[in-house]
Amino acid sequence: MSTLSSLLPEKQARQFQEDGYCIVDDLFSPQEIEEIEAYFENYKTQGYSTFEGQKIEDIDPKLRQLRAMFPHRHSEEALGWALNANVMAVLEDLFGQPPLLAQTMYYFKPPGACGQGMHQDDFYLLTHPHHCIAAWTAIDSADTENGCLYMVPGSQLGDMKCPAGATPENNFKAGVLSMAETTRKAIPAPVKRGQTVFFVGALIHGSSANRSATRSRRTFIGHYCDGVTDSIANFYHPVLNNKGNSVTRIDVAAGGGPCGDGWQGAQH
Repeated sequence: MSTLSSLLPEKQARQFQEDGYCIVDDLFSPQEIEEIEAYFENYKTQGYSTFEGQKIEDIDPKLRQLRAMFPHRHSEEALGWALNANVMAVLEDLFGQPPLLAQTMYYFKPPGACGQGMHQDDFYLLTHPHHCIAAWTAIDSADTENGCLYMVPGSQLGDMKCPAGATPENNFKAGVLSMAETTRKAIPAPVKRGQTVFFVGALIHGSSANRSATRSRRTFIGHYCDGVTDSIANFYHPVLNNKGNSVTRIDVAAGGGPCGDGWQGAQH
């Protein structure tokens, strides 16, 4: 790990190394959080597709994740938030070298929306030679009622898992359902509006359903790899540097992931 910036306290850095995740305060200003919130409320009406090509208005959030996929590819504003200088500084501390942007998402998760089963992000991204890191910024405070994250601390130190039955056709469903046994080890990670959770791609994590009658659990998320990454799954190209420029030297992952030589990653 490099010399820490003032944005990442030693306590959080140690927790990240031991547990696989940490929570950092105030990387975005209150005004920026308001701008993200307002932007994505409008984004729902702009006709952009979400997971597997369905539009936001056509998705039943009780059955599947209601989220915007790769908004930085459509929006200079979303790209700017993904490359937020404070977030990038913490990521550089955690990686030990400059980070690269691979993905952005925005989860709307309104009242009554389903949760997301336990999974590992690296199962999908296949970053090589090192793990990816997620930066998960709370637009709404999140707790066990409205669907906060659950983590399995220390699980990043074990092997990457290939969920039983995972194939390119059903990878997402298989990947999240077959790790149900890990929920007995998972602990909630509640956050306040504006806090950012960082977690490594090998960490087993998921989220509960939103059981609140009135509160959403909205989040802006980036997935990042480090500066020596030489390959990543096809869905995450182009990978961008901190200036927003494409890093063309990174190859498409050719297989050999947790599901064997035929596995080439997937859209997360």
